[in-house]
This record gives sequence, C-alpha cells and structure tokens, in this order.
Amino acid sequence: MRTINTCNKEYELYWVTGQVAESGKNMETRVHGGGGGGYGNGYTAPVRINSTTVVHDQLFVVDGSGKEHAFQLQDFNVACRDGNEITVLWAIRRGKKTGPYFVVHNRTTSQTYYQEKELGKIFSYSLLYPFGLSILCLFLWNILPFAFLWLIAPFVIWFILRKKEISRFKTSTDFASFN
Repeated sequence: MRTINTCNKEYELYWVTGQVAESGKNMETRVHGGGGGGYGNGYTAPVRINSTTVVHDQLFVVDGSGKEHAFQLQDFNVACRDGNEITVLWAIRRGKKTGPYFVVHNRTTSQTYYQEKELGKIFSYSLLYPFGLSILCLFLWNILPFAFLWLIAPFVIWFILRKKEISRFKTSTDFASFN
C-alpha cells in the first residue's frame, strides 16, 4: 500500500502483481435513442440513435505467493494472454472501504491501460471551486471588465489543472516499484 495526495484528497493505492492464469473479454453495446415526436403543422422531430460499446475484461492473476486474484474490469480493453505478468492498481479514498481500479500495466508487453473516467475523478479538484468562483463573479458582474469571461475562466482552469494532474501521474509512475 502507498499513499498519494492529490487535489486536496488522500488516497491509498493498492495493487496486485502477478502472472495471468486466464483472461476473458466480452463487449456490451448500449443503445440510446430519442426524438421522433411531433407537434402541429405535421412537423416530426428527427429520431436520434446513439450506441456505445463497453468492454469487459475478466482477469485471473496469480501473485508471487501463489494466491489467485480475480478482476472484473470495465472500459480498459486490456491486451494480455496467459503467462503475461501484469500489475492492477486501485485507489481507495481516505475514509472509504472500496475504490476503483484505474490502471492495468502489462509488464510483459510494457503497455499501460488507464480507466480515464476514474483518473478524472481521482485527479481533479471538487467542482465546488469553479462554481463558487463563478458565483462570486456574478456578484462582481458590474465591476469586472469582460465579466462573462470570468464566469467560464474557473471551469477552464479546473479542466487544465485536472489534465496536468493526470499527466503528472502517468509520466511519473514507475510500475517496476509495484511488486
């Protein structure tokens, strides 16, 4: 276990490193649609249909002590086969009992797979900060030049800081140290 502090939050990192004993993969397609309704004068709204594919990976990993671990991963699309050595990382926020898997590193192929949605949650400040600053700007609307820009600036800064924290984690993490 390792502790990281990021964006005013503390997480404990856990991991398992071992050999893949078995792996499986399946895909789920989710279809979403809407529209098609009509109102007066014969107008009909266009129908919109979107689909997303979610990849599910199932990995059975045997660690150095011979203990087998099962991982059910979503949206990673890990390329591995039996015998590959991998490391799976998950983060648990201080005060919580569980947390998300967010990195799988295949040591055999030197490929790293990130769950971007979970990285975004871990490495971003609370959205209360930009909302609070935007509300403050509303009160200063008549004083600030280009006040409308000040309403969106906190969200732009929040997004930039988030990207910077994620990038810092990705470039500074040495997976060889997770044994």
